[in-house]
Amino acid sequence: MTDLLTGGPVEDEIQPNMSNTLVQAKASLEEEKRKDQLNRRLSNRPSKVDLKLRNILRVESNDSIAQGQDGGDQPMSPNEGISAKATSFEKRSAQLRSCLKKRPEKAQLEELNILKNTGLDPSLAAAQEKLKRAQLENALEGRLRERPPIEDLENAKIILFAETVEVLPTFRKSEYNRKPDANATFKNLTPQLKVAIREELNTFKKHEMSVHEDSLRNTCFH
Repeated sequence: MTDLLTGGPVEDEIQPNMSNTLVQAKASLEEEKRKDQLNRRLSNRPSKVDLKLRNILRVESNDSIAQGQDGGDQPMSPNEGISAKATSFEKRSAQLRSCLKKRPEKAQLEELNILKNTGLDPSLAAAQEKLKRAQLENALEGRLRERPPIEDLENAKIILFAETVEVLPTFRKSEYNRKPDANATFKNLTPQLKVAIREELNTFKKHEMSVHEDSLRNTCFH
């Protein structure tokens, strides 16, 4: 706009005021929108009991879930929390001591060939076992490289191949059921019975089975 008297420009004061008003209105609308979103999320969030049941919040004792259901989301007092942690720790300690009492002795593990009775530190024993394995692999590779060809074995009649191939007929899978019996013994074995059978088999191999003295080291214990 221009001034009619002086011919100079007139400052437009209406436009800046209108723009500031629009900016403020837009900011207030965005703030209201954020508040509505936050309120919706807070109203849809799960309760403390649901989080405990879904294993998101840690449950220190069995009474904590019941307290949450009866009294809402009321937090426990510090003394109750400490007592619950102490009870849980004592329970876990008792379970761990019970498991440690049931573990087999070192001598029994050595008899079953689970532990190696080398008399060395475990780290040195592992390195020694690795070295022995590498030596065996090298010896096997050397013997494989030095083995004679098949033609020489055929000429020496060490390996014989049949000139005719015989194919025997068999039944199709659709003609009879190849699956094991549903009432088979191995399907009804409990873990205790499996352990008892394994111990009986190992005892038989160790004390009753006839084995040549040079093959004792090859006996496999389960």
